[in-house]
Amino acid sequence: MSKFLVWGLGVSGRSAVKLLRSKGYEVYEGDDKEGKDFREFLPLVDRVVLSPGIPPKHPLWKEALRLGLDVIGELELAWEFFRGKAIAITGTDGKSTTTRLTYLMLSKFFKDVEEGGNIGIPFSEIVLKNPECLAVLEVSSFQGKTLKSFRPIGGAFLNFSTDHLDWHPNLEDYLQSKYNIFSRQKEEDFLAVNAFQEETKNTPTKARKILIGEKEAHIKDGKGYVFGKEVFSLERLKIVGMHNAMNVLTASVIAYTLGVPEEVIQEVAYNFRGLPYRLEYLGEFNGVRIYNDSKSTTPNALRSALESMPDHKVILIAGGKDKGMNFEDLHTLVSKKVKACLLIGEAKEKIAKAWNKATDIYLFNSLEEAVEKALCIAKGGDVILFSPACASFDMFRDYKERGDRFRALVEEFYEVYKN
Repeated sequence: MSKFLVWGLGVSGRSAVKLLRSKGYEVYEGDDKEGKDFREFLPLVDRVVLSPGIPPKHPLWKEALRLGLDVIGELELAWEFFRGKAIAITGTDGKSTTTRLTYLMLSKFFKDVEEGGNIGIPFSEIVLKNPECLAVLEVSSFQGKTLKSFRPIGGAFLNFSTDHLDWHPNLEDYLQSKYNIFSRQKEEDFLAVNAFQEETKNTPTKARKILIGEKEAHIKDGKGYVFGKEVFSLERLKIVGMHNAMNVLTASVIAYTLGVPEEVIQEVAYNFRGLPYRLEYLGEFNGVRIYNDSKSTTPNALRSALESMPDHKVILIAGGKDKGMNFEDLHTLVSKKVKACLLIGEAKEKIAKAWNKATDIYLFNSLEEAVEKALCIAKGGDVILFSPACASFDMFRDYKERGDRFRALVEEFYEVYKN
């Protein structure tokens, strides 16, 4: 029987340990933060389960491969004990929203549907709870990199743009890690892909491809169509932006392909208010609408947010930890949409240089200072948009803590101004 080393004891790592021990395996565990030396465990095991946060350049990954050990991630591990069927959703942006929409549509019609993966519940927890379910999984490129036998019956590759170059050695590795998610699909499976990008259209898979944006599934005259049938109207959606409309369309394609009726798809689409931290509407204060888009960790995510906003009305708060991103490509859009840009974090100087002369730019040392300035200069009809386009790790634990802090600051400063 195999012996395992699980390295990285975040949520997914702890779940992997729990799953393995429930199956009677001998498991060693550790984490860089604990100060343990992984080398003491490698002679004792033949398989290594790595946390998604551990990059290929990590010495453990390199040493395990040198020794000929099998290196996998938590998602692949869970798949080995799974007896149900999986839907896999990936892409640079929009994964979580599309995963949640797909889950809601499927769970309203089918029994035994679970949601997890990169969003919320680790796949190992799903396998422990309901190993024969239909699992709707958000799958990241980190998870895709270590997959070896995972085969989803359906799914979606939403979009592709530069990201995670602090983890992947290069852009090609990032793309191939996405492709690996679907590389074991068979002819009877299906995959919805973005028709407007060559990277997604060219996904290597034996599955039937459904092109999102072409005849089989498209948006025209404010209506979403799937296989020739009108399934939703954009004006009745509660989430804003064309990128979100495409997320709804993709989820509708997956649900419809699996047999979910149009009325169920519509009910979910029209009642869905979005996920926290993703263009989350916080309310209107003194005529100023405020959106919390803390999940925006790439320039492409910021692009989608800005395209949803009125021209020359946006007070933008952005910045954080740079992931090797190109901000120059947003210069024209920023000049069109942004009235003032308030920058924070490690990347603030880089972004300020990239957007030079596009708009009025201010640099701050904290989110508190930026929020206070935004509330001071915003006038009725303006929009305050917190969409960092960067990772959060320079100032916050994660995007959730960052988003929670933004929400609290808005409420705190608004109370001060109101009184």
